[in-house]
Amino acid sequence: MEQAKAKPRYNAGKRIRRLGIGIVIAIAVWTAGWYWIAGRVDAGADKLLAAQRERGTAIDCADREVRGYPFRLEVFCTSLDFARPADGLAIEAGGLRGAAQVYDPKRIYAELDSPVTVESALAGSARIDWSLARATATLADPVPQRGSISIDDIEVAFDGLEDAISAAHAEAHMRLNDADLDLALRYEGLVVDPALSGGRRLPVLAGDADLSVDGGAALAASGITSLRGLSGDVRRLALLLTPKQGLLVSGTYAVGADGLLDAELEAIIVDPDGVAGTMKPVFPEYASQIEMLGALPEQDGPDGTPEVKVPVTVRDGRIALGFIPIGQLPPLD
Repeated sequence: MEQAKAKPRYNAGKRIRRLGIGIVIAIAVWTAGWYWIAGRVDAGADKLLAAQRERGTAIDCADREVRGYPFRLEVFCTSLDFARPADGLAIEAGGLRGAAQVYDPKRIYAELDSPVTVESALAGSARIDWSLARATATLADPVPQRGSISIDDIEVAFDGLEDAISAAHAEAHMRLNDADLDLALRYEGLVVDPALSGGRRLPVLAGDADLSVDGGAALAASGITSLRGLSGDVRRLALLLTPKQGLLVSGTYAVGADGLLDAELEAIIVDPDGVAGTMKPVFPEYASQIEMLGALPEQDGPDGTPEVKVPVTVRDGRIALGFIPIGQLPPLD
């Protein structure tokens, strides 16, 4: 009977050395790859800023630095300045921090520090402060697939008006939806100085919007320079005095070549008596019209709050709420 062959001796030390060498090689390759990508990001930023300068826009990302090794790509600037001398526009902002994961470089996160100062030949100067401003975007060619901005504790000051506008929170979102563009907005705790509202002391406001722009993807790619010719759907447009009191609007809209708006909308007045009681002191010249709205037949809403539904039509900029003329919108640019 043949003697059984002896099993080869297990060499743990040799395997550990091979594993260690493999790890070192992997780290070296990863490190080289990260610094190569970081170099591409830095060079791409230079190329982008140079292209903007050729178009008359100067952007300065002071003390720019790319870091975040080993798993992130982060771009840091101590300040961010933007200027278009031909238009008399200059913007100065605080520090900028942008980041993306190495394995998902098209998903961008950014934070911008306040204050932001704006100097405009048309609107004068303004200063904007906030506690936190964040943005995210999913990059695609030729425009981002989606993007969002969120800002907390906003305060806006103009020349001679320190507390012009403030809001507890505001956010805006966009996304491509096949050939169309979806836009959304939400704000709360909005306070407007009476100097900006014709001397009227408006209540603290909140609201949101959800609308689409027909063919907006192509328009965004080419650059939307005018509202004229735009059309789409208003899924929801809300102006809220309290969480259970305000105005909801939905329908369709179209802006003509002359800038005049046409729209077929439905307005829902939530808690009409409460809305009337709040708005009559603000718009005393429309007290009789406001009272007429409060006298319309009511029905219970989804949560039991009384509601009034009325059609809203806009024809060549002329607004009518049911049979009540409201006013005239100027041509949109």
